[in-house]
Amino acid sequence: MNQKLQRIIIISLLSGILFCFPLWINERSFPVLPAFDFFITGGLVHFLLLSLVFVTGLLSLFDFKFSTHSLFLFLFLILILCLQDQNRWQPWVYIFSVLLGFVFSYRCRMITEKTLLKVFRVAFIGIYFWSGIHKVNAGFITNTLPELIIPDLGVLSYSIPLVEACFAVGLIFISTRKVSVLLLLSMHFLILYEVLFGFFTFNTVIIPWNLAMMILLVILFWNKEPIHLFSNPSVSKSFALFIFLILPATNFFNIWPGYPSFNLFSGKTDKALLYVDEDFKTNFNSNTLSKFDDENKISVHSYSYSELNVPFYSEKKVYLQLFNKLCKRSSHEFSVVMEIKTLPHLFKDEWSSETYFCDQLENDSSSPLISN
Repeated sequence: MNQKLQRIIIISLLSGILFCFPLWINERSFPVLPAFDFFITGGLVHFLLLSLVFVTGLLSLFDFKFSTHSLFLFLFLILILCLQDQNRWQPWVYIFSVLLGFVFSYRCRMITEKTLLKVFRVAFIGIYFWSGIHKVNAGFITNTLPELIIPDLGVLSYSIPLVEACFAVGLIFISTRKVSVLLLLSMHFLILYEVLFGFFTFNTVIIPWNLAMMILLVILFWNKEPIHLFSNPSVSKSFALFIFLILPATNFFNIWPGYPSFNLFSGKTDKALLYVDEDFKTNFNSNTLSKFDDENKISVHSYSYSELNVPFYSEKKVYLQLFNKLCKRSSHEFSVVMEIKTLPHLFKDEWSSETYFCDQLENDSSSPLISN
């Protein structure tokens, strides 16, 4: 069973990397946003690093004498690459890397296969539960939901994300488990439909993520094994509870980031817009240029999707890091301006905004020049 879980995750991870390959190279027009400025590889070194990711990943698909070592090296290389660019901490990278970490613990005989399955089930319950809860906000109801093939229910629309959270709870109990699995599979089919034919056609990278989640969902929950979330504690299970059930709750208090809290499509993450002059537009490729409106304005998400095929890592400090990198390419303080929007109230579709100029970064980039 462990080998099957490992193969599904690695195939999904490698497929995801191929879908957004420009994200994983450092020599590109879209700025690289490292966690630590002193550690960025390039040239032949980075080519070897990426090559080793695929070699060790493919080797980890097979069960042989050194497959545990290859799995460790695969995870280590993914970590190195993610530290070099915070945009690489996409939800699917985070989720599958953590789960592979537990698989590695099993391969090192630190946990049993039974415990490994418990950890995976805790993870999936947490992912679906918080993915639903974080959507209970005006941003999702007003901006995201109307684009989906779902009828307008008015105020009752707030019940839709709560239903997703209920599906997660339904996975716990034997009597409701198979119904919850079928309903969650239907949700994934809806997402795939929107990616292929509907609202999310710009987000094809989530296809391998959704397919893997669907397969794993059936493997983990299409059975009658009892699930006890909080009883029979162990170190690994407690760690899984902490990562997948407790930490995502702290996102409401801005303690834990949004994407590791499973709120990618929540509608409440910070937004950023770029305003540029005609000269500065030469910094963007042709695909990105087509995304600008008549005011020479583009959202950072559109910019990221057009050049990297992934959403931007929606944290204010990362937006400002991107802005700082863009300002180094500007000829004057008004060549590029950034506006960051935040949803101050969960149940009101009203966004507060802060505007930043390049000359301000020389003094204090944490304080906006204009806010409203």
